[in-house]
Amino acid sequence: MQEWVDAVRSATPEQVAEEWSALPAEVRPHVTAALPVVAGNLDGLPYRVRDRLNRRALAQRLELMKKRNDEAARTAVKAYEAIAGALRPRSPRRYLMSLTGDLPPLAAISVGDPDAADMVTWQVPGMGTYSTDMKLWALAAQNVWDVQGTVGAPKKRAVIAWMGYTPPPPPPSIEASRGEYARAGAPNLIRDMTGLASSRGTRDAPIVNVVAHSYGTTTAANALARADLGVNAFVMLGSAGIETSIPRASDLHARAVYVSEARKDGLAGWGRLSRTDPRAPRFGAIQFGSDGYAKQRLRAVTGHAPILHSAWNDKITSSVWTNIVNMVDRIAKYWQHRNSFGYLDRKTESLANVASATAEPATKRALTDVRR
Repeated sequence: MQEWVDAVRSATPEQVAEEWSALPAEVRPHVTAALPVVAGNLDGLPYRVRDRLNRRALAQRLELMKKRNDEAARTAVKAYEAIAGALRPRSPRRYLMSLTGDLPPLAAISVGDPDAADMVTWQVPGMGTYSTDMKLWALAAQNVWDVQGTVGAPKKRAVIAWMGYTPPPPPPSIEASRGEYARAGAPNLIRDMTGLASSRGTRDAPIVNVVAHSYGTTTAANALARADLGVNAFVMLGSAGIETSIPRASDLHARAVYVSEARKDGLAGWGRLSRTDPRAPRFGAIQFGSDGYAKQRLRAVTGHAPILHSAWNDKITSSVWTNIVNMVDRIAKYWQHRNSFGYLDRKTESLANVASATAEPATKRALTDVRR
């Protein structure tokens, strides 16, 4: 067993996948038991194996960080607890695809089985969204997964809440106007998308989509321009802009490129001080609506957030509201929340269009308010 473990440490993802496939079924549990938890990030291994190892690593690191008493450890604990909470829903099963030892950690959670999915959608976060927000980011992935199922997506599908890079903080910081975060994050996205492709092989390749929000559109565009990752649909929401080195949507190696920005999104433009607005006609992306579609009772996005609603914060008895002592203020802020929506919240025009854009190859006719 140890010889096999030692050998795959220096193998390519394709070689790891081949070696695993060659193992007799009765031997695989023993090999899994012999793998160290760091192998949870070993590209080429099946994600059900990586999930088992990463969950073990998550529990170990959480306990370790709880024993420390410094700010970095406290932030790490919040992140690990958020990741653990994001793994609890069981329908469909969620997989901890990757988990790093960074403080705070980077991680990726798949809603649905990435080993068996006929369609995989990568979801890339933007400014101010970190692994401490993993419960909401995974819920956003769940929302996409759910609505894809209503518009003809394959029954076997996965949506990946990817937190594989560190995005910049939101305004009033001007960090989102800088390109360093995207340049650092793009190789990570290429690596992880290539790793999934390697584990599946060319004969079992799924349809691949990328949905990105805010600065995540900058990061994802850098990755897609740099490598042909076989992307079906690339969807940009509230984009922080595309680098001028990528002049056209056709440079992104995607079968179809979509973009949307709500009228009430007042933050997306902060990132476009020196970048291209992908809604510009010369860029060539397909635009769709996010401002509500009364015919289908779809709500408008009211700001820049990717997602605002969950079973927890939609209850007025939640601590997020009961901590507001003044009852008048509490009720006013609660109802403001109830009437505010992010790009990936349920029953929004934006989410419906994201699902339609990714459900089948280039389903332009299924979108609302489409224009070039």
